[in-house]
Amino acid sequence: MEGVSTFLAMGGYAAYVWPAYGVAAIILIAFAIDSWRRVRVAAADLRRMEASNTATKSGPAMRSRSAAPKPTQAATPATGSSDEFAGS
Repeated sequence: MEGVSTFLAMGGYAAYVWPAYGVAAIILIAFAIDSWRRVRVAAADLRRMEASNTATKSGPAMRSRSAAPKPTQAATPATGSSDEFAGS
């Protein structure tokens, strides 16, 4: 039993160690609960949006490939000498 009490005493720092563990545990539990609630809200929003989307459309929800926008060309870098901006 002495080993357990020595462990719980944490070498004289138990007053700092155990509250730190408690605060960390409370924060982690709060993050888990918040994440769980956000997932539930997001899932309900998704169901609501899907229901309103299917009620207003008569065709498939996805666009055909021909209706996809075409990618734009990338801008070409300006030509010029590398010492063009050298100071002196």
